[in-house]
Amino acid sequence: MSVQIINDAAALTEAIKLCLNETVVAIDTEFMRTNTYFAAPGLIQIAAGEHVYLIDPLEVDDLSLLAPLLESESVVKVLHSMSEDIELLFHSTGARIKAAFDTQLAAAFLGLGPSLGYQKLVQEVLGHELDKSETRSDWLRRPLSDSQLAYAAKDVEYLLTLYSELQAQLSAKSFMAAVLEESASLVQQFFQSWDAPENAYLKLRGGCELKKVDQSLLKTLVMWRDDLAQSKNIPKPWVFSDTSLIQIAETHPEVLSDLKRIKDIQHKSIRRYGEELLEIIAEFSDSEIDLRPIDRPVRGRELDYYQKLKAIVAQVAKDSGIAVQLLGSRKMLERVVINVRRHGDKSLPNEYLGWRKPWLAEKMSKALGI
Repeated sequence: MSVQIINDAAALTEAIKLCLNETVVAIDTEFMRTNTYFAAPGLIQIAAGEHVYLIDPLEVDDLSLLAPLLESESVVKVLHSMSEDIELLFHSTGARIKAAFDTQLAAAFLGLGPSLGYQKLVQEVLGHELDKSETRSDWLRRPLSDSQLAYAAKDVEYLLTLYSELQAQLSAKSFMAAVLEESASLVQQFFQSWDAPENAYLKLRGGCELKKVDQSLLKTLVMWRDDLAQSKNIPKPWVFSDTSLIQIAETHPEVLSDLKRIKDIQHKSIRRYGEELLEIIAEFSDSEIDLRPIDRPVRGRELDYYQKLKAIVAQVAKDSGIAVQLLGSRKMLERVVINVRRHGDKSLPNEYLGWRKPWLAEKMSKALGI
């Protein structure tokens, strides 16, 4: 494949125009994320046809030019373990990727492993040994070395070849549509989370035993902390950790000395953000009548239902070859039990109404008594 380094908007515009003529392209990214909230892109690689484009995000001043390709529904975008890639591409370009195909998910459908790394997948499917010596190198340093550029180009080139091999195997088992559906679901989950910051507190499962008023305060604090971390582009724990916020919501500190008595809270967090935090607590008013509570872990009789579902999933995984974690991870099965047995839902969650439905829906519904 020919390799082109893209350093300006004109070259990127032309490359994207050519990519839009393809039915499938491969995309990979290299980035740094150590002391920031958002990943800093160091290189964006695209393989299309016989060409590899290495896009330098430190030189190209308008990465939104990638949007027509990322949002095209007619061009499949192949990525591996794509969660961080779709996040980085969204924050760098403003584009919400469509028609994504995650090769890690494809491997799980084919029984190659639930979270197979890229190097191992390439070796397993293509029989090639990837050089990963540049994985941890500094992708923000300029100029990039010849070794870094060769590594980046080869990674995305193999990704395109992988797609062809995986597509053939998936089509033989009639799994291709399911992989595209599950990939789209992963994309949707990211954007649902991003678009609803008011629900972020629900992920702090350690706060499930807090009283309603304290969970309402926790919701307020999490939204404030996350917004502050984003605006300053720093990791969320640099403001206050999840554990600290749960303790703060429970104790309602009024002065800095109250904060200092909270176990494991960082003194620099108190010094930098303590006063602002105390103002938020002082102004807090619990006005949410219909606050959604944080789900408690399954327990007691609910555990029996969870074990039944787990056994069903294990048998289907054995019969189908699909990874257990893809059919029903612990988190997914707990959500089913909580929704149906605790909250009284009369149908399974949406994830069991798509490609999983013919495999699991009838068996699970019977086990749950719905």
